[in-house]
Amino acid sequence: MKFLSALLLLALSPTQTVAFAPANNHAVVSAAPSSTSLQMGPPSPESLLTETYGEGSRKYRRTVYTHNEWVKHRSSDRFIRNISSMYNSGVYKSLGREVFATTAIATFLVVFNALTGGYTDFDGVQHEAIISSLPQLTLPLTPFTLLSPSLGLLLVFRTNSSYGRWDEARKFW
Repeated sequence: MKFLSALLLLALSPTQTVAFAPANNHAVVSAAPSSTSLQMGPPSPESLLTETYGEGSRKYRRTVYTHNEWVKHRSSDRFIRNISSMYNSGVYKSLGREVFATTAIATFLVVFNALTGGYTDFDGVQHEAIISSLPQLTLPLTPFTLLSPSLGLLLVFRTNSSYGRWDEARKFW
């Protein structure tokens, strides 16, 4: 019965259904439907590109280097150019909020624990807690100790499979 209802739902769905649609709508390029499923090149003037960086705009970016671009990429001053353009990077813009939130939470925890439990400065002098009525915020070490080997193996297997895919693509190139 479930199979028939799924088949009926699939038959009645619109023809422009995307199998892996993004969860949010900010990466959608709204354009008139066309007969091709993949449109490469710059966006047409009538389409509205709502995301200027990230995965939504990836298909509009140039991925092939010309000789002049390759010479510029391999120049000796690329380090300074890359550092100066870091804040315009799509990766930086995509991850900036998450990194800021993680840094803010970590800073809050360090300052709170220094105020409630005391701290040792760079000269090795132990300072007492300013607020002794509140407990320090701590986590038990047992879950981290138990999950570390499995996390390490997971990272090794993912790295090996990623390298295998890269090597296979390099051989086909």
